[in-house]
Amino acid sequence: MKNTLNDLRKIVSEYGLINNPMISMDSRILMAIKIPEVREILDINNIVISDLSDVLNIKNNGKLYAIRMDLNTHVDNHKKFVVASLILRGVLNGGLPMLEVDTFIDGGNFNSAKALKFYCERFGMKGIYVMSKLFPQDILNLLQTDSFSIMLAPDRFANRREVEFYEYLFELMKKREFRKNKYCLWHAKHGGESTKWLGGVIIESLSVRPDFIVSCLGAGSTLEGIQIPIKEMFDTKIVIPEHTQSQLFAKTGIPTIFLPSDGESLFQNEFRQVPGVPHMVIGPHYDEINPLIPERTIRKIDQVIVYQQSDWQQMEHDLKQRGISVGNSSAANLVCSKFIADSGNVVLTIIFEPQRQFYVN
Repeated sequence: MKNTLNDLRKIVSEYGLINNPMISMDSRILMAIKIPEVREILDINNIVISDLSDVLNIKNNGKLYAIRMDLNTHVDNHKKFVVASLILRGVLNGGLPMLEVDTFIDGGNFNSAKALKFYCERFGMKGIYVMSKLFPQDILNLLQTDSFSIMLAPDRFANRREVEFYEYLFELMKKREFRKNKYCLWHAKHGGESTKWLGGVIIESLSVRPDFIVSCLGAGSTLEGIQIPIKEMFDTKIVIPEHTQSQLFAKTGIPTIFLPSDGESLFQNEFRQVPGVPHMVIGPHYDEINPLIPERTIRKIDQVIVYQQSDWQQMEHDLKQRGISVGNSSAANLVCSKFIADSGNVVLTIIFEPQRQFYVN
């Protein structure tokens, strides 16, 4: 099987897609993704969309569908498509492959690190991932190998817990000696624009017109790559779930709904808590919206739903009892989606990942 960066470059070059000023980058990525050999090299599989209406006992003839990123091969999360698209972007802009570059580098959370690690191994590259100092060592141990290392951002800010790692990455990449053998994917900056093709693929896979598309927001790639293309095709409303302890978008003036709460979680002891972290819905930023998300993108959001700690924990627990494994942010998506679907709406949401055992006591 051809699976090297040189093979990838040769194929897209034959289609005239490298550094072609007549075609925009997102259009070139879309054209390249449609090439079977490119999909094979990048291990791009078909999207699975599940009808969870009966599982979640949706009322009033509403429907709830979930895009199953947890079922992706080799990388069981949504960041697989993001990292693959960023690598493809690097080939299309002439930055990959280069003789002196033997290391991929980026920064973010566990899912994106896991995805980058997979592609480093697939393409015979080393990898470096810059992460928050708050990640416990047992989680880092799952990622680190002789060829894939983790760099933790230094402790600089009291209230910028998920942004400081990206600033540290930026500082590292300004150093000529450090960056000379590295290609940075810049996931937080280019992830959304590089995955717009994914929204189109999902649109083609849908058998219904969704009234709402619901997804937590972290770096912004899901909003820009999936939610906005679906909104523009179907006039679907974009809803962002937010934890009550991290109300970032709710403070922007976007219309906000607070879910009714049953009080304290009955399952609090089932889930791990990490010192210094407000809550364990990893992914959405705790302290500030990713400043690299354009304002025009933020304005596409129609509504924010604020959920409680007990909401996502109850959902995750209940689904586990039924043999369905979802992660914390995916459980939050499903809680808010069920709330909307129970009013008789057709809702599309995303299951980002299965339950990670290191977040469970």
